[in-house]
Amino acid sequence: MNPLDPDPLKAFVRLSAALTGFNAAELHGSGMVRPYWDFMSRIAGEHGMGRLLDVDARSDAALQALLADPHAGPLARNLITLWYLGQWVQLPYDWRNRHGAHAQDETHYLSADSYAAGLVWQAMHVHPQGARQPGFGSWSLPPVTEPRDGQ
Repeated sequence: MNPLDPDPLKAFVRLSAALTGFNAAELHGSGMVRPYWDFMSRIAGEHGMGRLLDVDARSDAALQALLADPHAGPLARNLITLWYLGQWVQLPYDWRNRHGAHAQDETHYLSADSYAAGLVWQAMHVHPQGARQPGFGSWSLPPVTEPRDGQ
């Protein structure tokens, strides 16, 4: 367990924020913290989640090492995809061979909510196609060109 944050869910949010560039409030606001935590925990198991959560999310070097790690890297990269697209991508064959396969480890959207809550929509300043209405007359407004707060 990460000595910086003994609460595993908080450590998960801290790591997710570091990997995505969105802050903890934005991640919680998506409504997907618990569903993603539960899903990742089932796929990665206690050992895999421990490897992810032991990373010092404040250190760029530690995050780069995590992404390059043959054991935890595929999980970390999938976590990024999960947050941005709401989609899980099946782990590489070598990873599944070493750590075991899980029945839910297949490429799929976790739910309609995960698609609609994808961070990609916020990053692009658009609404998820087919999931949320942009509002009457929104087509007449110029696109948002300013970066998000703090970026």
